[in-house]
Amino acid sequence: MPAWRQPNPVHSDGYRRLRQVLVEARQQAGLSQRQLAARIGKSASHICMIETGQRRIDVLEFDRIARSLGADPLELFQAATNPTSSRTRGL
Repeated sequence: MPAWRQPNPVHSDGYRRLRQVLVEARQQAGLSQRQLAARIGKSASHICMIETGQRRIDVLEFDRIARSLGADPLELFQAATNPTSSRTRGL
């Protein structure tokens, strides 16, 4: 095993912003983790693990979550990937 290992991307600033945008969108939609999980057919712990950085999220799951929140997936992704976005400015 190499002495140097690449850091897990789930702990990067980009993933942190992505998680924060998803949490804010869920809260703005007035949904609990349990309610969102039911909408996408997953467990509440699945949503918790995404929001706390214990689990990565793929693009198809991101799309499904965004749409389940009534949000535009592209707008959420842009908010997460643009550090100057008003949605992520306080991070």
